[in-house]
Amino acid sequence: MNDSAHHPVLSSVVLLRLTDYAKRPVAEQARLNAQLDTVLAMLLPDLPAHTRIVLSGTGSAAVAVLNNPPAALAFAEAALRANQSGLDLCIGIDHGPVEMVSTAAGEMLSGDGVATASVIAAVASGAVLLASQNFRTALAQMAPGAEARLVPAENFSDAGLRTYHVFSLDPLAPGRRRRRLLMLGSALTLLLLISASAIRFGMPNRPQPLAAYFNPPEPVTAPALPPAAEPAVAPVSRAASTRPKSDHTKAEPTKKYRFGKWWYE
Repeated sequence: MNDSAHHPVLSSVVLLRLTDYAKRPVAEQARLNAQLDTVLAMLLPDLPAHTRIVLSGTGSAAVAVLNNPPAALAFAEAALRANQSGLDLCIGIDHGPVEMVSTAAGEMLSGDGVATASVIAAVASGAVLLASQNFRTALAQMAPGAEARLVPAENFSDAGLRTYHVFSLDPLAPGRRRRRLLMLGSALTLLLLISASAIRFGMPNRPQPLAAYFNPPEPVTAPALPPAAEPAVAPVSRAASTRPKSDHTKAEPTKKYRFGKWWYE
């Protein structure tokens, strides 16, 4: 293990605990421990070796995933499915600082993340997965929307009167959330349509300051003029239609004789 593993780092701690382990016969305890080791051997390859710290104990195991809440939740979900084979695992998850410490008994995980995950797994009844508020917040920051699968569960207090806000895993919660949002959106749309219709028909003479922008005025056409009456033409008689005589009297031509001829001037 590298030197950075010995300093506190933010990790998502997944603590796997066998329910009622101390009350079981020794032979059954050995069988359950072997099954737990098999589950770990099958699931741990999905986590890169440099991003996890694994410590296995008697009837329990702790896996610290370094600053990757989505991967920790996926690992916990896969471990929870092992209960179908009768393993009876209860899982607690927390997000907080952890470090490796060396003791006379060997290396062990220490830190607030390990302590909180251990308390949550200890109070869990039955094969369930419980996560702390810190883990849900870290999951929402790392993968927004993934926290919808963690729904509020019953809170509890430990011996030191410290209250824990825990969340249980519900795979169907995102679908219900989407349906609620769709129903809410449909209801709001219907409400807006009803309000717009009520305003439209309830206030027919309401002011419309923007009507000129959306409804351009129609072109004004001049009223049609009545047809012009034709001037009345009086009938003209044939006699009246002759050209009037001029008042100038035509002089009588003067008859003259010159050069042996007569002509008129």
